[in-house]
Amino acid sequence: MDFWKTVFGLVRRRAIGPPVGALALVVAALVFLLMPTYYVSTASMVLTTPATGGTLSADPTKPIGLTNPLLQFSDGLRVTAGILILSMNTTDVMAELGVEKSGITKVTINDGRTNPDLLGISTNGPFVYVEVEGRSAETVRDVVARAKERIRGELTGRQQALRAPRSTFITIVDVVPSSIPEAKMSGKLMAAGGAFLLVVLVGLGVAYVVTGRRAGGERPGEHAGHAEPYGHADAGDLGGPGDPDDSGKPDDTVAPARARGEGSGATGGGSAPSAEGPFHDDQAELVVVLEGDEEDAGDRAADTIVFTRSGGPEDRAE
Repeated sequence: MDFWKTVFGLVRRRAIGPPVGALALVVAALVFLLMPTYYVSTASMVLTTPATGGTLSADPTKPIGLTNPLLQFSDGLRVTAGILILSMNTTDVMAELGVEKSGITKVTINDGRTNPDLLGISTNGPFVYVEVEGRSAETVRDVVARAKERIRGELTGRQQALRAPRSTFITIVDVVPSSIPEAKMSGKLMAAGGAFLLVVLVGLGVAYVVTGRRAGGERPGEHAGHAEPYGHADAGDLGGPGDPDDSGKPDDTVAPARARGEGSGATGGGSAPSAEGPFHDDQAELVVVLEGDEEDAGDRAADTIVFTRSGGPEDRAE
């Protein structure tokens, strides 16, 4: 789901979506124009028997009755159509029609199974379907005409080879005459559509990879050094005020206790260590004298206690 959200986000970006779409359209148009146009022509034929049937009367004075050829379709005609189809789909016959085995012109001869109009009735009738596809309309038209003539010649030649009576020859007629060669646009449209989708997928894929690398790359200052928390300060960082670090500047890492001025204890005969506060206040001494009897006057020096505290300028003014 996140992947498709990212893809849709890339499509909506003005710097990615419109350029990729425009490039895909240009490539699709070029492929459509450069793709060669193929022309297709078709023809459908059917085998029929003569009106006198498939037999010849031995007595000329007693002719056989006439029948409707369209009412005499039989398995024999379908077998004959199959023979013609097999004989036409050989390399030698295709070469005679001017069609190379690996050439750009293709010839299809069957019983109509590849034609949607004949698909439902091809099993009930002796059809012969011819389809020619090529880059030139004239070439397609000529190949269809030669294929139809070759089928008729093949049918006549086989009957003559079998010494069939002339009056019983099977004939082949056009059900649908040769069509005018039409441009086949499906191949060009499919190629253009494939090129469009390919350019869009490749463009979005490249944009996705580039944006992903930028988002996952190192950010400025990501690996820069940072101050240690108060609880992990080294012993060297707890020095006196004004202790410079490696850069020559005062150390800004101060323990909380020292920032609050804690740790100042009573010391005999001296002042407590200076505490470094946030404002570096000066220190003041407070002297307390304990009064006693006169006989204790000699011990007053021992009863004098000195306290050291931090105070601001206003404290010293008082």
